[in-house]
Amino acid sequence: MAEYRFTVPGRPVPAARMTRRGKWLRTDAMRYLAFKDQVGWCARKCLKEPLTGDLAVELYAYWCGGRPADVDNLAKSVLDGCNRIAWIDDSQIVELHAYRLEGKPQRTEVIIKELKGRNN
Repeated sequence: MAEYRFTVPGRPVPAARMTRRGKWLRTDAMRYLAFKDQVGWCARKCLKEPLTGDLAVELYAYWCGGRPADVDNLAKSVLDGCNRIAWIDDSQIVELHAYRLEGKPQRTEVIIKELKGRNN
C-alpha cells in the first residue's frame, strides 16, 4: 500500500460558506480560498500526478488559541484543496480520519494511502 505525506504550514482554515459574490468580499471566504490553494501546492510537491482508485486519508489539524473550527469543515478544506491534484475527485476517498489537536507549530498534516485490491 503506497502512502504519501505532506504538511501544510500555518493555521488550519475551515471551509467557509460562500456565495458567488461573497467569496471575493468576505474575509473568511478569502482565507479559505488561500488555504485551499496552499493545500494544493503542498500536495503538488508530494505527488506528480493525481492518484486513481480508492484512497484513505488521515489529517491532523494542529490548532493553537482562538475558537477552534469544526473538524468536518477542516477536512473539507483539505479535501477540496487536493481535488484534481492528489486525486481525480474526492469521491475516490472511501475512508477518512480527521483530528483537530492543540499544538504548536500550527499546521495540517495529511496522509494519503492507496487502497490496493479496491478498484485499483
